[in-house]
Amino acid sequence: MKLLALIDGNSLLHRAFHALPPMNAKDGTPTGALFGFLSMLLKVVAEEKPDGLLVAFDEHGPTFRHELFGEYKAGRQETPDELRVQFPILRALLEKMGIRTVSKEGIEADDILGIFSRKAAAKGVESLLITGDKDALQLVSGNVTLLLMKKGISETLRVTPEVLFELYGVTPEGMIEVKSLMGDSSDNIPGVPGVGEKTALKLIREYGTLDEVLNHIDE
Repeated sequence: MKLLALIDGNSLLHRAFHALPPMNAKDGTPTGALFGFLSMLLKVVAEEKPDGLLVAFDEHGPTFRHELFGEYKAGRQETPDELRVQFPILRALLEKMGIRTVSKEGIEADDILGIFSRKAAAKGVESLLITGDKDALQLVSGNVTLLLMKKGISETLRVTPEVLFELYGVTPEGMIEVKSLMGDSSDNIPGVPGVGEKTALKLIREYGTLDEVLNHIDE
């Protein structure tokens, strides 16, 4: 079966920037994040040997989630200038390497990973998602495996539905319900007051869905 590797460009470049010491070209241009990203990319190509490769990026500006919740990602720190200047360089490098990049106003890079993995599965193609964003846990399936960056860009966790259940005791769909309860502080999305990951997982393991939790609210 063919394999499509889908990379969250924003996630990996950010992780590389914070994981590696600063590096600069002779003209002073920062290059540390680029070095880390390309090292990870070449490692994936060598070890996974994908038949296709795509790198997704965020676009500047609001997304459909901002329309749903105006405070989405409010309070996040601005991207450092030393990292910001490396994004266009990376996209130019990937183009020179013949690697397709995709971005679209109004949606995020991880949305693009989800879209392409769903389309690939419909055609009988397996997908490997490469990101440091745990939101992607909800995307794993029989045709979709997640390579989750755990520590910098060197330590990874390979997640299938079986591994996910072993780790959390819920299905990929259950992770959506868990997030509904606990919220996501990194994106400034509020959850139920007093309910963190541990409690949310316990409730979804017991009741299955958020609706069923509400149906048993007296308990």
